[in-house]
Amino acid sequence: MKPAGMLLLALLVGSCQQVQHPASARNSASPGLALLAQDVEPRQPGRFAPRDTCKDLPGGAEFRLELAEALANEDTATLAALAAPDIVLSFGGDKGRAGFIRELREPTYLADLRKVIPLGCAAAESGMVMPWFFAQDLGEVDPYFAMVVLGSAVPLLARPQADATAVTRISWDVVTLVGSLEPEDAYQHVRHASGKTGYIATDLLRGTVDTRILAARVGGKWRITAIVAGD
Repeated sequence: MKPAGMLLLALLVGSCQQVQHPASARNSASPGLALLAQDVEPRQPGRFAPRDTCKDLPGGAEFRLELAEALANEDTATLAALAAPDIVLSFGGDKGRAGFIRELREPTYLADLRKVIPLGCAAAESGMVMPWFFAQDLGEVDPYFAMVVLGSAVPLLARPQADATAVTRISWDVVTLVGSLEPEDAYQHVRHASGKTGYIATDLLRGTVDTRILAARVGGKWRITAIVAGD
């Protein structure tokens, strides 16, 4: 091959090596996309492993991405704009965008909302439900004592210690508290549907009625209609 031809070939090979798949490029540049895909892709084992069926709704994927980007970047102005004027903030009657803006000033509030996004989204008659598992049938459990195990092959430990023997391993399933929730403890005493009891790290558990985000079409656009906890 002539030198000129070899040079052209080298340039072409070099340019091809620099080309990145569009999806990969978006994920690397978008904290919102990374947040959306964190637990959803690839699909994990377990009955309540996060899924996203909201992406099939018209405009659903775009809305969720805008929401995730705003949360990842702590963009409170965009979050406020995404809220319905009468957004519900509690079951005690708190509602309205002004109240939502006040809540957004609290870093712990934003951090709590960020935790919801990776847990997927369920398309429902009313619109969107986040996390995905909240719209699913969790079976005959007391919602105030039921916890979802956040992860695959999470050890159910014989004692509340990291080096304790694993009684079994649980993937994205529901367990029930033995006694009450002890938020300050590193581990919670729980019972699995199999009848086995043990301890799971607190940060790998989420209450089935913890914070969720609801969205619906308002004036032809997707808007956050409620952010509530409890039942």
